[in-house]
Amino acid sequence: MKTLILYYSRSGHTAKIAQELADALEGDIEEIIDTKNRSGIIGWLRSGRDAMNKSLTLLKDPVNDPTEYDLIVIGTPNWAGHVSTPTRTYMHQNQAKFKEIAFFCTAGGDNFTGPFNEMKELNGKSPVATLGVRGKEIKDGIYESNLQEFIKALPM
Repeated sequence: MKTLILYYSRSGHTAKIAQELADALEGDIEEIIDTKNRSGIIGWLRSGRDAMNKSLTLLKDPVNDPTEYDLIVIGTPNWAGHVSTPTRTYMHQNQAKFKEIAFFCTAGGDNFTGPFNEMKELNGKSPVATLGVRGKEIKDGIYESNLQEFIKALPM
């Protein structure tokens, strides 16, 4: 099964999980790149506001065509209980191109329901699997069993 791992990461947590998934699944990986500056405290505040408003943004053109993949695994950070704006934009632009889809989300807390529900709405179908990883779990390196469960749930 040909797999593409797509992700947006502001702090690096989502990127770390995406890279581990790409390695484990032997899939292609692509970062969703926002053209808006989201660094620093102003970027953090702007990001939360944009997510709550369910705004879209301007992305750099993607490299990979999702229609060429059997499974798309999309990762997002949790921004104020919502999917990140760059991830929302990518899904909005490409939703009809996904065959099978799985979601992962990183968060400071343990609220993954909001982002997963929004991702499901944006895609129009249910994911084959979801994975939520808290930032503390990433820092402490205690998420491996959840990552393995997620991988086992994927149609490989």
